Amino acid sequence: MNIRIEHNGSTVNEQLEEQIQTKVGKLGHHYNQIIDAIVYLHQEREAKQVELKLIVKDETLFVKESSDTFLNALEDSVKSMQIRLQKHKEKMPKNI
Repeated sequence: MNIRIEHNGSTVNEQLEEQIQTKVGKLGHHYNQIIDAIVYLHQEREAKQVELKLIVKDETLFVKESSDTFLNALEDSVKSMQIRLQKHKEKMPKNI
């Protein structure tokens, strides 16, 4: 899985980048058909927003979460994406 980080001028330090790589990378354990992951970081006036987009086989999954820090928003978006991935797996036909 390729993980790409995009931001709208907000600073991304190495620690945040490592956390993104680690946490988003773990999503591959839940679903092995993730092709790409794109993490968008937006800084609003009082909130930090993380949008997580996963390109999986035959579909694109998207979640968006806001919090007071990028790390908290990242945690929330990864949890939301785990739920989306689980629902996506349940929808997929089983190969016999």
